[in-house]
Amino acid sequence: MAKRNWGAFLTGAVDEAEANQPRHSVGPPLPGSSGVPPSQISDQPLYPSARSRRPVTRVARPVSAAPGAARTDPIVHRPTGQPEISIALPDHEAPPGAVLVAGVDPDGTEWVLEDDPEAVPFVDPRYDDEDKNWVRYRTSWGGFLRFVALVLFSIWLIFAVRDRIYRWVDGQLEPAGLRGSDAIEFVIPTGASTNNVATSLESANVIQNATVFRYWLRCEGELTISGFLACDTDVTFQAGEYELFENMEFEDIVSTLDAGPIPEVFVRFNVPEGLRLNEIVDRLVAVNENFDRTEILNALRSPNLVSEFYAPGPDAPASLALEGTLFPASYDVNEDDLYDESKFLQRMAEAFDERFQSLLGELGRDPAILELGLSDYDVIIIASLIEEEAKVDVDRPRMARAIFNRLAQGIPLQIDATVYYAAGKSFTEPLFQSDLDAESPWNTYTTEGIPPTPIAAPGEASLRAALAPADGEWIFWARTDEGGTVGAHTFSVTLAEHNDAVAVCRELGYCG
Repeated sequence: MAKRNWGAFLTGAVDEAEANQPRHSVGPPLPGSSGVPPSQISDQPLYPSARSRRPVTRVARPVSAAPGAARTDPIVHRPTGQPEISIALPDHEAPPGAVLVAGVDPDGTEWVLEDDPEAVPFVDPRYDDEDKNWVRYRTSWGGFLRFVALVLFSIWLIFAVRDRIYRWVDGQLEPAGLRGSDAIEFVIPTGASTNNVATSLESANVIQNATVFRYWLRCEGELTISGFLACDTDVTFQAGEYELFENMEFEDIVSTLDAGPIPEVFVRFNVPEGLRLNEIVDRLVAVNENFDRTEILNALRSPNLVSEFYAPGPDAPASLALEGTLFPASYDVNEDDLYDESKFLQRMAEAFDERFQSLLGELGRDPAILELGLSDYDVIIIASLIEEEAKVDVDRPRMARAIFNRLAQGIPLQIDATVYYAAGKSFTEPLFQSDLDAESPWNTYTTEGIPPTPIAAPGEASLRAALAPADGEWIFWARTDEGGTVGAHTFSVTLAEHNDAVAVCRELGYCG
């Protein structure tokens, strides 16, 4: 079928492509269409020249008929009421009064085409399929009616498609299937965008279409075909774990996410200041029954736990690389991490570096540190000495200054806490002269300077004191419960003052 011209379709006209289509209909015989020999066909021209033609109505009439020939052609009544065999051929271009031979039918009847203004035309006339001058008859209203029909069909199609889209979207907002009975643990990671959340919801089968959910959020739950492109509401959800189900309605999902994540269950571990590395291991096993000692010792061998401030001397063994650099504090541990020894130790190591770096930024370094050429690791070692010797916070800055003064004057530190560490004794055990005389890098009675590693984990107060000591000329200290404060020390500049303080210390039973 030839492609129809739209202008011709709407106006009712017949375009050239349609005029050229073959017509398979019955009617007056066409030249060469019957079995009659060509000699019996009139030699009159069938197609007058185009210049002499005009619009007329012509009819086909038989010139003669064989006796007894059957009349099977349609009967048309003229306006006078007289019946006749006539086939109307409308709107043909022909000269006035032209008589054209149509042909001879199988019965031997010859047909001719004559002008007849009074003829009644047929709506679907028959005509020569090779005659390009014939046109199909159209009523004056055909094009307009087709245009109206096309407009009505277009409107119907638009509303049908719109209704289909809305019904599909409604099916996404409120799924027809049953909501799942098994809860889904849905996690929103930190920094996840709305697109990430929508994609994850689709992957978890909570929703069926992530795109619809995104636009529904942006349009604040009022998704329309005409308005969704203009929606730009920014929606964010709090990171955390949520409990959702399959095939949830959008409103239920947003209500659950807006309520916030499921509160995490934490267990608090307290690691006090002043513990040695082996004591920290004992403490972790004691406070968390899920921790395994062997796993803790294996985790302590990880190089990832070593502090960024670690700068050991030649006497520092690798086994003590973490001594004093696991930050003592109270930790809230998620129940999912109660079985992860390595993760908790990593947290302690990172907490120490972060806190000490923050103190460096806040306090800086005392001039004495720079004058003595001490490294940050040396400051941490001094902080561990203060942690083990001081009993009250007020003494820590003065004790730090006394240590710096001793180092500046080349006086041995002679701190009992280092002897306990060198001897491997706890503070509840007595010290003997042999302990004081033992050769060890950690024994500040026999070795000048500071030990090669910290002797315990210093807390924030001791780190502050080591970075920002009090101003004074103190050289000595002795525990005297000064001012009625239990554990307070008396700081002295001269040896005579110190001897007086030691006498008080012995009376109180603190000094041997």
